[in-house]
Amino acid sequence: MNGATIQEHPCPRCAIRRTVRIARASFCFNCRLHWDGQWSQRSAAAVEPRPEPFHVFTAAEVARLRIYRAAVRAGFYTDW
Repeated sequence: MNGATIQEHPCPRCAIRRTVRIARASFCFNCRLHWDGQWSQRSAAAVEPRPEPFHVFTAAEVARLRIYRAAVRAGFYTDW
């Protein structure tokens, strides 16, 4: 990617820690959100989370997935 830099700025929609800055806009590879500089001033906590998709997991499996997703958002599991 030419001119793109990885930034330690959370996505306003999914709150993933690292996003990409391309020119004057930002991009989240997790939820595919594009936003400009004015939205980057908002905190990720101010945006409502996306609704959970329909699933066929048991209640215990759903609870485990929620814990895992929270750990990923907190940075315990990363690709780095």
